[in-house]
Amino acid sequence: MDNPGPEPADLLVRNAYLVTVDADRRILTNGAVAITDGRVVAVGRDVEVSSNYAAKRIIDAAGAVVHPGFVDTHIHLLYHLLRWSTNDGGDWNSSLPIHAEYASLVDEEAEYLAAKLSAWEMARNGTTCFLEAGNLPIHDGVAAEAIEEVGIRGLIGKGIKDIDPSADDSNSHQANQHRSSETTRAIKGLGSDLWRNSNSDALVRGVVNLSGMGSASDELELAAKALADEHGVILNQHLSYHKQDVDVDDHRLGKHAIVHFAEIGLLAENCTFSHVNFVRDDEVEPFLSGGASIGWCPMASMLFGIGGTIRGKHLELYRKGANISLGCDSANWTSAFDIGEQAFMASLTAREKTGKTDALLAEDMVQMATMNGARSCGMADEIGSIEVGKRADLVIRRNDLPESVPSLDPLRSVMYSSRAKSVDTVVVNGEVIVEAGHSTKLDEIDLKVRANEKVQNLFQKMDRPMPSGDWPHID
Repeated sequence: MDNPGPEPADLLVRNAYLVTVDADRRILTNGAVAITDGRVVAVGRDVEVSSNYAAKRIIDAAGAVVHPGFVDTHIHLLYHLLRWSTNDGGDWNSSLPIHAEYASLVDEEAEYLAAKLSAWEMARNGTTCFLEAGNLPIHDGVAAEAIEEVGIRGLIGKGIKDIDPSADDSNSHQANQHRSSETTRAIKGLGSDLWRNSNSDALVRGVVNLSGMGSASDELELAAKALADEHGVILNQHLSYHKQDVDVDDHRLGKHAIVHFAEIGLLAENCTFSHVNFVRDDEVEPFLSGGASIGWCPMASMLFGIGGTIRGKHLELYRKGANISLGCDSANWTSAFDIGEQAFMASLTAREKTGKTDALLAEDMVQMATMNGARSCGMADEIGSIEVGKRADLVIRRNDLPESVPSLDPLRSVMYSSRAKSVDTVVVNGEVIVEAGHSTKLDEIDLKVRANEKVQNLFQKMDRPMPSGDWPHID
């Protein structure tokens, strides 16, 4: 019988320290992955895969780490143009009015540029999929277009609410009528981007988003959950970020929020909550039993001194089996849109909090950043690991940096030492979207120029001085 010869493939990544994050958590020290039509068709030892597939393009990883793309499970794209626009040392309450004023002035160009910069930054740092927090879209299609041009995956949907947490909690007939009207309006606004899911290959898809943090009635919550169930997507919302919103929920509900959510059926596997910096003892078991996910944003808590890495129970829940993923939050709530950096900080703070050096290891960091992120997005069957049949979203590192030598433990070297600096190539759907640290799809210089010009324009409209810090600046 004639030997049919090697099978055709679009892309072959070989000679890789391949971190699969598959069910067995295999690391192939000299592995290869073959990709055809945007999906993984073979994973195994380099000698076997490379001899069985003839690819149009071959990338030699030269022994460097190759891993699944990172997944950011809580990010606000809209505010990218406000990065470091608030005073260093300002608190949460002083920052929110600036964000609200900015959002009121965002036009189509600003939304497009903010989304594009955010997506580019994430891609450059090894993120291939993100879950947007609910600030998009403002102008239909603008953000999605920007995200697609960068080439990464995005899950979007406008955040809906029917309660103003700061309003007077009056029980008058007039107040009740107003709330009922707001709830009817809010329910009609749910899932505005679910139409995107009719194309199963779309990079940008829709989810059901609520604003959360005390801003949704039970009626709205249950309508959102029912819609998410119907469409097979996740219900995503903020929860327990700051003591202020925790106090609002405690007062409004008459009990702790997670206990209440368990009672009304909101802690299912298709429910993802962002932050969750405050978890009381009576909330632990209901959360574990329900199977919901948490998008933990360590640096978004630390920058504003919220205390989530000290008082939060992310580590404890993770060790008990909860699905804990990672998010970067907003540009003024974090240092960079870099999930690897969030993972690094999660590991350090977990060790500092417990006094145990094995509290969170490099493997835990990768797990949270990849497979757990995929679960939080409702996409565990499609992304999060390098396995046959899954979409080909992966990151190829470089190992020629000083921080990468010696390569005694390549995974720890990447997660603790070289971090985002070592991201060389990023592949989404089998397409190389970042190569040698630069976008293959964008005019990076033009994007920077346009963004800086737009920021100047926005600050003029806001009638605010450009931030300059405390030290004297001399022109």
